[in-house]
Amino acid sequence: MKKFVKLIAILLSVLSLTFTACKPSGDNGGNSNDNTQTPTYTFVAPDGAPALSIAKFITDNENFGINANFNYKVVASSNIGGFMQQGKADFIIMPVNAASKLYKANSADPYKMVSVITHGNLYLMSSDGTNTLEGLKGKVVGVIGQGLVPDLTLRAIFADNNLLDSVVTGDTPADGKITLRYFAQATEMIPLLKQGVLNIGLLPEPACTNLTKVANNRTWTRVDVQELYDSTTKAYPQAVLMVKSSVLAKHSQEINAMKQYFDANVTWIKQNVEGAINAITSALAEGVTPSLVATNINATVIDNCKIYFEPASDAKQSVVNYINKIIAINAQSAKAVGDDFFLEV
Repeated sequence: MKKFVKLIAILLSVLSLTFTACKPSGDNGGNSNDNTQTPTYTFVAPDGAPALSIAKFITDNENFGINANFNYKVVASSNIGGFMQQGKADFIIMPVNAASKLYKANSADPYKMVSVITHGNLYLMSSDGTNTLEGLKGKVVGVIGQGLVPDLTLRAIFADNNLLDSVVTGDTPADGKITLRYFAQATEMIPLLKQGVLNIGLLPEPACTNLTKVANNRTWTRVDVQELYDSTTKAYPQAVLMVKSSVLAKHSQEINAMKQYFDANVTWIKQNVEGAINAITSALAEGVTPSLVATNINATVIDNCKIYFEPASDAKQSVVNYINKIIAINAQSAKAVGDDFFLEV
């Protein structure tokens, strides 16, 4: 009898171990269904000035005081929309017009705007001394990307100054008209500016600074497009930080305190330009050619990129106004947004 009882005990012990081994991993911290597991959040930014805004975060593996791991990615500007549309990023920096169209694409977990991060880095560069909008009449102005944000912003400025009817498209000047000549990218325009074939171009930083280096035989006049757009703030809402609603619900306090981290980043990149570029390059998606080179970046260029954290509560009206202005230029360029677009503190 004792041997039988002992045998039963052994069998029960073996069965217990078997059931424990087969227990679903979600019950013991083995997958994302376990509330005790540290989550991983993906933070994506497009190459260029928006990538500068997260350079220190990449270096520091920053988690903003959130009990989570962060996976930082820098992708081609043309690919950034797909991350929001497919819900593949928890935190994402992207142009405000694209965000307005895509923030509800993932209807189960829509995004909200936490802040404006970049506030415009466009400048009219001229070698003939042109420094006013009226002075553009009778001249050809090079512009990157027909129908894209630089073009839309410039046209919104023309509209505000009753000059939109004077705008035509082409490559030869016309009396009393502002002729816009379009290029796919800055590298196509800069050689013509360098040669004097083109005397005026709308360029972003750091392409503006690069122009003054490669064409230093000419005297360049720089007009701040952001100041033309708004003479008070000298800014327009360019790229915004969007965060998934589910992440905001869990970490609202930490996310509301992110401004200090973005402010510290700007100070850091001014002092560590090479380190910032290396950080961005390390997070760059495979196959993407980096647009930023350390030799073309300095503290002045960083200031000209107008990178700073403006909370949604402060930026709301300027975002609504900007979106409405570019929609008036091109109805497909953005989508009107309501209160659900913005993080309400």
